[in-house]
Amino acid sequence: MRSGLFHDFKAGEVVARRWCTDTEQLTDSVSAADCERIRLGIWDLDSGLGAYPLETSQPDSSYGRWVRLSRHITASTLSRVLPDGGVFSSATGSAYEDEEMAAAQRMLERKTGMAALAVPASSETDRLRFPYIDLRRSVPPNADPSLVCQYGMDKSWALASALHTHWGGGAGGGGELLGEFQLAYLIILVGQNFTGLEHWKRILHLVFGSAQALEDSALVNSLFVPLIKALYYQLKECPEEFGASVLDQDNFVGKVLATLVLNVYECGNPATAKVLAAEVDMLRTLLAQRFQWELPQGKQLQEEADVEEGEFAPQVVDLE
Repeated sequence: MRSGLFHDFKAGEVVARRWCTDTEQLTDSVSAADCERIRLGIWDLDSGLGAYPLETSQPDSSYGRWVRLSRHITASTLSRVLPDGGVFSSATGSAYEDEEMAAAQRMLERKTGMAALAVPASSETDRLRFPYIDLRRSVPPNADPSLVCQYGMDKSWALASALHTHWGGGAGGGGELLGEFQLAYLIILVGQNFTGLEHWKRILHLVFGSAQALEDSALVNSLFVPLIKALYYQLKECPEEFGASVLDQDNFVGKVLATLVLNVYECGNPATAKVLAAEVDMLRTLLAQRFQWELPQGKQLQEEADVEEGEFAPQVVDLE
């Protein structure tokens, strides 16, 4: 089982971990004296290390690509999300696994009529602490029928609520959300832990499904534009077979990208719509060139939506 750690290094810092051959895990059972000995003899390690391609002048260098994939991840992001010590494995769980297990238990109980044995969740010190994003709760409490209809489809209220609850609120909370989005992707790509995939998908749905939020120029510049750029570089790095599979038109990612395109096309703020349209066009070009996948235009999606709704469009009825 693959395991490792992420760490935000400071200048002159030495981090030592010991490899346990019995558990095949990294442990932090390294004494302060051993850390000091390593620090004093740091140059002695060179003969056992490979050359790191630290080329900063070339944008497509290994270092440049890593920076683009991790630029929003901070020390705060790592300490909030990763298990204590920063070490995790491909089997480290999260609240999303708890949800999946609970749903499986409920299904078993319905089929058998017998109570299933509860499987205890892993301890908080040994799990990925991604904040749980419940996409089904997207409507303000005690909302009137018109808002229930609006926010059932538009995730703007849910986004504002999540930014306030999990990431510091307002446009300023976008940085921590972006950090989690990038960390979730790297947990998949490098750590082969698919807990990251669920969080990655829910962030995409939450942000790209928020139409009204596109009216807020500050939020667009601090969250929407950087998230589209982050997704662009992630798709550029992911294996082609993976990218092609998640972009199938019946798949979640294909649908959420189409939702973003339609929201940008219908945006009532011309300034933010222009900025977002340029970012979406870059994403559209990459998808066509790398995955031979066509991201529909906004006008096409709007026409299709009008045809689909027609006489079956939802209507709000005043019961008073």
